[in-house]
Amino acid sequence: MKRATVKALVLDKVSNSPVVLLGIENTDKILPIWVGACEASIMAIAIEKVPFDRPLTHDLITDILMELNLKIERFVIHSIKDNVFYAKIVLKDMSVSEQEITDGLNPYLEIDARPSDCIILSLKTGAPLYVTNDIIASEAISLDETQNLDEGFKQFIENLDINEFRKLLDEGNLQQGE
Repeated sequence: MKRATVKALVLDKVSNSPVVLLGIENTDKILPIWVGACEASIMAIAIEKVPFDRPLTHDLITDILMELNLKIERFVIHSIKDNVFYAKIVLKDMSVSEQEITDGLNPYLEIDARPSDCIILSLKTGAPLYVTNDIIASEAISLDETQNLDEGFKQFIENLDINEFRKLLDEGNLQQGE
């Protein structure tokens, strides 16, 4: 299992869908994950650290966890089935004492989650995001392989303007009648 970080949020010109590119720590690999427009908007907000007067959904989740004395330990993207990635949130119950752990009580909880939610929560909380070795081996792309991308796409990634990306997302939502 290796740590991953968000390297870019781009728009796939073929499917007109947002793609988050995760860089895999200590490798030359990236893991592309297609996400919905709403999730991409929230990721962009989290990346830019845009402040809001009231909590958004992911902020509310972190507030609830804190009130319940649960700490986010990590996020893990662990499998893929029918082109859908699966992930989990690993929480630690901070109310469990060291003695209870010694006595065999497991303080950890694992919650099934969408990778997009894990990525957003990781961006907001700083909790680490991991990808299993199997997913890296089967789904990640070596940066050397990306040399075959057309020059226009490479320039798009390198010069991505988050405000322009938001505009594209907004236009896409309007076209879809949302």
